[in-house]
Amino acid sequence: MLRAVKIRFYPNKSQKHLLFQHFGAVRFIYNYMLDEKLRDYNLGLQTSIYDLKKLLPQMKKNEKFSWLKDIDSQALGESVLDIDRAFKNFFRELKKGNKKGFPKFHSKHNSRQSFQYPQRVKINEDKNKIYLPKIGWVKAKIHRDITIIKTVTVSVEANYFHASVLTEFQDIAESDNNETIGIDMGVTRFATLSNDSYIKPINFTKDLKRLKLLQKQLSDKQHSRFKGDKTPQSNNYKKLKLKVQKKHLKISNKRKDFLHKESQKMSKYKTVIVEALKIKNMSKSSKGDRETPGKNVKQKSGLNRSILQQSWGKFFEMLNYKLNQNGNQLIKVDPKYTSQKCPECGTIDSKNRESQSVFICKSCNHSGNADYIASINIKARGIHDLSMPIIKSA
Repeated sequence: MLRAVKIRFYPNKSQKHLLFQHFGAVRFIYNYMLDEKLRDYNLGLQTSIYDLKKLLPQMKKNEKFSWLKDIDSQALGESVLDIDRAFKNFFRELKKGNKKGFPKFHSKHNSRQSFQYPQRVKINEDKNKIYLPKIGWVKAKIHRDITIIKTVTVSVEANYFHASVLTEFQDIAESDNNETIGIDMGVTRFATLSNDSYIKPINFTKDLKRLKLLQKQLSDKQHSRFKGDKTPQSNNYKKLKLKVQKKHLKISNKRKDFLHKESQKMSKYKTVIVEALKIKNMSKSSKGDRETPGKNVKQKSGLNRSILQQSWGKFFEMLNYKLNQNGNQLIKVDPKYTSQKCPECGTIDSKNRESQSVFICKSCNHSGNADYIASINIKARGIHDLSMPIIKSA
């Protein structure tokens, strides 16, 4: 089983310089090869990945591009392969009817820059160091045992450096817990479990308020400059931009930490049953148009924001692979009527859910927390699906 382990590392001044040279060179090669491919396409020619690969050694022989010799050749080669992957992904999605995702040129202004080593990276866990070709041994924070290294993606974001190591984990830890549990996802409560416990949602209020203020300050500095002015950005502007990037990264890390911890707790159960939610549809804008304007747009916008901030989709992904590692399973069930059905008498009525948090059955008067009732129904539906025989088609 392949897993990515993210390692924070701390390069010195000269190593930082070499790393930024690599980020720039890899970005340059990607953009150069993409331009070549698009130009040939406009001329009615087809450029294969092998044609692009042949260009690299020719470029290094050219005095104009001689600086590429200082960059790890395999990192440059991976950049060429990225072009091929990007086009394959685009055409795969195009067959599905999705016209988005056409390969774009990479910008040096992106807050995150990265490149990949396919091999030759070494890790010294005793000395807390990682060896990066052409960079050397760099101080790092190594918190996991890594034996087999597949590939390593080096990245920088908001001046923080990371190495994402793709490694192989073969051992599956069998869980002693045979309990089956149902989970109802929500906004007021992040998740409500069928054992009558719940998880509070992560609170981003202070972070988002601070981010909004920083973004406004940055926007004011941008508009204060003359339109079309090509003069270098001031140091104050760069410092403020870095603050915005760090705040974005802090919010992202805070969310990931929360999701990892909660999914790790859930992965101890033998079977976890959740709803097969269509999150994209749930968080769709309700503005409408001039002819059919939306209703309660402000409230729906706030709900959309809350749903996206909680990252249910990411939580399900993390929960799924962690359950698999423990030899357990994740089951997704149809969410239809889970919040309207009475678990006692089976009556389905939209009026049963009197409010966002209160459930009272109109038939038998069974009552309880609406999210808890939904989690019981989700669990029951999942157990029913598991017990149904699988009919093979002829």
